[in-house]
Amino acid sequence: MSLHRYIAGFLCCVLQMSSLVGTNSTQSRSPLRLPDDVDMRQLLILACHMENQETYARLNGTLICNATWDTVTCWPPAPAGTLVHMPCPGQLRGIRYDTSKNATKMCYENGTWARKADYNGNCRPLVDSHTAESEEMRQWGRHLENAKLLNNVGHAVSLFCLVIAFVLFGYLKNIRCTRNNIHWNLVATFILRNICWFIMQEVVNVETVLDNSWHCRVAVTLFNYFHVTNFFWMFVEGLYLHMMVAHAFGTERIKCWMYAVIGWCVPIPIILSWVIVMSLLQDERCWVDSTTGQNSHYDFIYHGPVIIVLLVNFVILGKIVRILVLKLRAHPNSLDTTHYSIKAVKATVVLLPLLGITYMLFFIHPSGRGTSKIFFRYFNSFLQSFQGCFVSVIYCFSNTEVQNAVQRRIDRWRNQQQCAHNSTPSKQMVLAVFTAASQSTVDKNENTKASSTCHATQVKSNVRDSKKPVIEEA
Repeated sequence: MSLHRYIAGFLCCVLQMSSLVGTNSTQSRSPLRLPDDVDMRQLLILACHMENQETYARLNGTLICNATWDTVTCWPPAPAGTLVHMPCPGQLRGIRYDTSKNATKMCYENGTWARKADYNGNCRPLVDSHTAESEEMRQWGRHLENAKLLNNVGHAVSLFCLVIAFVLFGYLKNIRCTRNNIHWNLVATFILRNICWFIMQEVVNVETVLDNSWHCRVAVTLFNYFHVTNFFWMFVEGLYLHMMVAHAFGTERIKCWMYAVIGWCVPIPIILSWVIVMSLLQDERCWVDSTTGQNSHYDFIYHGPVIIVLLVNFVILGKIVRILVLKLRAHPNSLDTTHYSIKAVKATVVLLPLLGITYMLFFIHPSGRGTSKIFFRYFNSFLQSFQGCFVSVIYCFSNTEVQNAVQRRIDRWRNQQQCAHNSTPSKQMVLAVFTAASQSTVDKNENTKASSTCHATQVKSNVRDSKKPVIEEA
């Protein structure tokens, strides 16, 4: 055996023994210890290259894909444009595989490897019908796949609903007011967050996490930023309702740009602080834990503000509900003054606990693979992935103003189609001119009506409250 094979074999043995020491460190202490500055992945790649020196020499002069280590298999150098077959790993993450089957990895014509090898095609876990542990692991793997599918479906459905809601808020200009503009921005944050989630599914993988590539870190940073903006815009929702219900003409005190600063700009320094800390203290593994998929403890830099915002919002909504109850008790026969306020508050009162519970579940991770762990996986996947759908339904699809505006648009379109169908070409031309001339007037009237709808209840309620200071003090 040549010298390089001895060295490669020695490196592989050292790496295997060091991995065993890492996994069994709680049981025994081994005298074998590698220097702290040794890059384990680079050693594996070096051993992989040295093991294939003879193949390099044989393929000298041809375009090849260099030997590479994908954290599972050492892929030998191969001529460009070939599909390479290698035996499946004997064991991976505690699961034994059939090594008589082969995994595949494509070497492209330009001499580069495919980003991922195909282990799913033939590499199947060995299932021993007499071993309860093997059966349990097989079922656990199936539950993980089902939870992943639920996540994908939920995020896709949510993104579809969110886009529809975003288009409706943008297209129906006659319902524009501060409250609906806040809804619009909240929907936008969930759209951007869902898009970043799908990007992360492609960008963040075993290879990019180990390489700590910049695009992987950018994807994680953007996802965390839009995640934080979700809760700050929920805080804006609560703040606006508090100003509308608790203070006379209170919504005029805070301008729209101030709400935008709270929702979009305040999270920026929070995320930048997290980025700086991660860059200086834990600039590795794409700023996530590659083994568990959970975030670093430094993530409490932005988890903390989110928790504070959630708690403040719960306090605000509690105060709003208390004020509305006192108003109803003081004026049981004048429900119309608080009817619209109750409808506006009800949506936020329902949605905020839902988002809060979902966020708090992020910190809970049951151990083991029992029924509680399986239930948590499915429940958390459902809530996390369908959040955008809940927001769309509560703030847009069940919004009476949106429903009425859509119905008016449909009725107008039907009337135009009916008139065009029953008229002659000359009448159609006259109808087109008349429609174009009157369209701006109709839109202006609808905008005025919608604006009054957005604020009429607040004005009536505030005027009445100004005459009754006892209620306002509550």
